[in-house]
Amino acid sequence: MNSSSPSTFPVPTRRRFLQAGGAVLLLLVLYKAAGCPRGPAVPVDVAVRKDVVETLVINGRVLAPSRAGLGAQLTGKVKSVAVEEGARVTAGQLLVALEDSEERAAAEKAAADLSQAEARLIELRTVRVKTARETLEQARLGLDEAERRAARFRALSEGQLISSTDLEDAARAVQLARSRVESAALALSSVSDGGAEARTLEAAVSAARSAEVAAVVRLAKMRVEAPAAGTIVLRSVEPGDIVQPGRVLLTMVLDREIQVLAQPDERNLGSLRVGQSARASADAFPDRSFPVEVFYVAPAVDLARGTVDVKLRVPGPPDYLRPDMTLSVEIEVGQKKSALVLPAASVRDASREPWVLVLRDGRARKQPVKLGLRGGGHVEILEGVSEGEAVIRPSKVAVGDGDRARRGKG
Repeated sequence: MNSSSPSTFPVPTRRRFLQAGGAVLLLLVLYKAAGCPRGPAVPVDVAVRKDVVETLVINGRVLAPSRAGLGAQLTGKVKSVAVEEGARVTAGQLLVALEDSEERAAAEKAAADLSQAEARLIELRTVRVKTARETLEQARLGLDEAERRAARFRALSEGQLISSTDLEDAARAVQLARSRVESAALALSSVSDGGAEARTLEAAVSAARSAEVAAVVRLAKMRVEAPAAGTIVLRSVEPGDIVQPGRVLLTMVLDREIQVLAQPDERNLGSLRVGQSARASADAFPDRSFPVEVFYVAPAVDLARGTVDVKLRVPGPPDYLRPDMTLSVEIEVGQKKSALVLPAASVRDASREPWVLVLRDGRARKQPVKLGLRGGGHVEILEGVSEGEAVIRPSKVAVGDGDRARRGKG
């Protein structure tokens, strides 16, 4: 009976097994000889030139629109209310009117008093001044005539051709004519500009004008008007109410541009300036962004929070914006054409002492770099890496400074 051990094979079979094992061993040796000296395959990024835009992403919120509480300036009875809640109003539109019959009558009387005072002053400066001048001229002519007559009488008295009584009468006539001239001159001076009567009438006109202005202002205060365009959101007055100054009769939301308040860390103050463009998106609608613009950067830092207030205007606000809504704001703080860039993920310790692993001559080399603008997932390389150089991207393949490595796919 023939028997054989299970571990025993015929000679030809054992030879074939040995040959196969040797072939496998040879393949392993060849693989190590070809691959291992070159190091593992690692993913790389290549430094290239492209336009880079640096942005600052911060949180913000929609500021509540401006509200105005409107009330009467004088105590009075409400005659009419011209608007309801929800009404759209324009600047200067009448909203509430108080009973103003007395104020209107006072304004009309003040206007009439002013008209009369101005008429008297005009009459003084035209008719009465002209009359006074003519009177003075006539008085001067009369004085000349009286003086000539007196001179003739004195000559005749030397020849005793007239009596002493006639001579005295002629002298008195001269004195009377001189008095008339003086009176006419004083009258003209009084009605002329700067004269006593002229100053009195001018003061009367000024007083009447002030009284009219005061009456008109008081009449205007019997009206409550919209200070700007907006929407009435609350009405708390009805016709017949007695109102006093300080009581809010209407509340309105003013039509002013929607603004966003952001409070970035003070470290970003140097990169913020008025006029920078940005985009914002609401947390509730992250896929719908809209343009905004920086119009205010606070001149001081909030010491408690270490932040700086930045306000942005929204030129075309979407209809879903609500007061105090939380937003994400991306502000464009810098840009550069054809900058040498790498993906930000390839730069290590970027916030402290940035460096990269450059693949040079089959080995990984630690290379410090100087960074510039950052944005869009890329960072500008100012120093340390040349255009076209391959930089090892962090991955599961562990390589360090000086290790062999080769460029992998991706």
